[in-house]
Formats: sequence, C-alpha cells, structure tokens
Amino acid sequence: MDFDAAMAAHADWKVNLRIAMETRAHVDVERASSDCNCALGRWLYGEAKARLAGDRNYLQCVEAHREFHKSAGEIAVAINRGDTAAAARMLDGGSPFSNASLQVAVAIRRLKTAVPA
Repeated sequence: MDFDAAMAAHADWKVNLRIAMETRAHVDVERASSDCNCALGRWLYGEAKARLAGDRNYLQCVEAHREFHKSAGEIAVAINRGDTAAAARMLDGGSPFSNASLQVAVAIRRLKTAVPA
C-alpha cells in the first residue's frame, strides 16, 4: 500500500468537493460514499484485513475511513441538490468532514508506521 498516495488522495477530496460546489458540478455520490472502492478501501478490506484484522491501528483506520466517506457522501448529496450553503458548512473546519479528514490522515500515518513494507 502506498500510504502517502492514500493520504494525498483523501486530502484531494476536500479540494475536489469544494470545486464541485463552486462550479455546480455533479458529484458521484456512490463513489464519494463508498469506503471500499478507493485504493485504500480495497487494501483495507482485502490484503490488510487478512493480515491485520485484530490490529488496533487497522481497526481505527477502517472506522476513520468509513466516517470520512460517509461525510464526503453527505457533502456530495448537498452539492448535487444545489445546496451550496449546506455543502460549504459541511466542508468548513470543525465539521464532521473536517474531523474525519484529520482522523483518516492520522490513522493512515499510524498504519504506515506500524505495517512492515
């Protein structure tokens, strides 16, 4: 797993959601909401699950990643219905998405440190 790429990909969600909100672009809600379709999710539910199923760092990453995509999906729904005020609030610092973004980054870093290459 390329942990640095996973961190970057999840950081990009905030930028891409904000751009979609500002340009009124359609967002794929299923993709935004799914915690098993991105590279990190496929790894978490595939290879990592087989190797790390009971590991605390693994379990924290799975939960943080699930919450991240849940929040991203909620923002995508708001963007698609044209509710830019709600989407902006959900993207702001201190929001569940902002917290989930931080938590998933921390969890990925912990896994990067804990998992042998």
